[in-house]
Amino acid sequence: MAHDTPAHGNDADMKMSFVNSSLLGVAISLPIIASIAVGLRLYARRLKGHTGIKTDDWTLWITLIMCWAHSINTIIAGVVGGIGTITLPPREYANVALRTLWVSSFFLITALYTVKLSILFFYHHLFSINDSFRRACYFMVGILTLWWISSITIVLLSTDPFDAAWRDASRARHRFDFNAWYVTYSGLSIFFDVVILCFPIPMVRSLRVNTRQKISILGIFWLGGFVCISAIVRFVFLYNSIYQLTDFGQNRYSKVTAAFIWAEIEPNCSVIAACLPTYGPFFKEGRFLPGFFRSLRSKIGLSPTSRHMSHPIGTSHKDGSAYYELSKTAGSKKGTGEISHGRGSQASLA
Repeated sequence: MAHDTPAHGNDADMKMSFVNSSLLGVAISLPIIASIAVGLRLYARRLKGHTGIKTDDWTLWITLIMCWAHSINTIIAGVVGGIGTITLPPREYANVALRTLWVSSFFLITALYTVKLSILFFYHHLFSINDSFRRACYFMVGILTLWWISSITIVLLSTDPFDAAWRDASRARHRFDFNAWYVTYSGLSIFFDVVILCFPIPMVRSLRVNTRQKISILGIFWLGGFVCISAIVRFVFLYNSIYQLTDFGQNRYSKVTAAFIWAEIEPNCSVIAACLPTYGPFFKEGRFLPGFFRSLRSKIGLSPTSRHMSHPIGTSHKDGSAYYELSKTAGSKKGTGEISHGRGSQASLA
């Protein structure tokens, strides 16, 4: 964060707040959608007869809390400094903007950490019998925990004195190149996302099902691929904008808006993506989603016994969802809903 006084540039440019209506809309709407996704996840668990709370559940709840905290921090910045147009003197607004960036780092770092843990614990519960896979999950959890602790410590102690980032952010003296570190952190987060996406591949490959079914099952786990895309987009915007904010460059406030928007999108979409693989019960025969599709077909004049639509949407043996493929490769064992691998590598629903 810079020591310089703000440069005198285009007046309209200098009056633009980084919190605009687009950022505000994303900050309000996405946590609501993520909360609905978590609620549906809990309901899906109840449909399967699960009432207990597992590790992947409470780590996801922590992520959701961090998403709300991140959004509230952004909203407060808009209320204090202005939405669309700056309502404070330039130096004072610079403090508000930079302080918001600093505080949001704690929420974002924690959210991206806990959602990765939630996905790993979900994998761990799903493939709990394979000892090698369990050890790999524990190892990755350890790596991520060290990454999170070091990142939080670095952000907390980034300025000298350490509270300068809060008291007078625009004049704060850094102990290191904070911008370079933040870009590096974002790159590592993308790397860990890709690694975690690849985690189920060895387990799915060992299932005694055909290639199409394996691809369908992997498709369930890879529903979170958009998170990697959003992380990459955030990385690009962060790289292009953070220097302009901290160095008081031209159009510095509006330039950082896109990075903040994607900083809202990434953790909230991560929560949604972590919930999607648990929605299998909604697609089973007799659930409300197949019922909705049958009702829709009836209203548009399609017979439920049509030769081409003989299976309810969501449960079709030929054209059904990937959730059906996952459930089809699994047998029932104590109804706990977890996949384990026996000696023959045949998936079972444990």
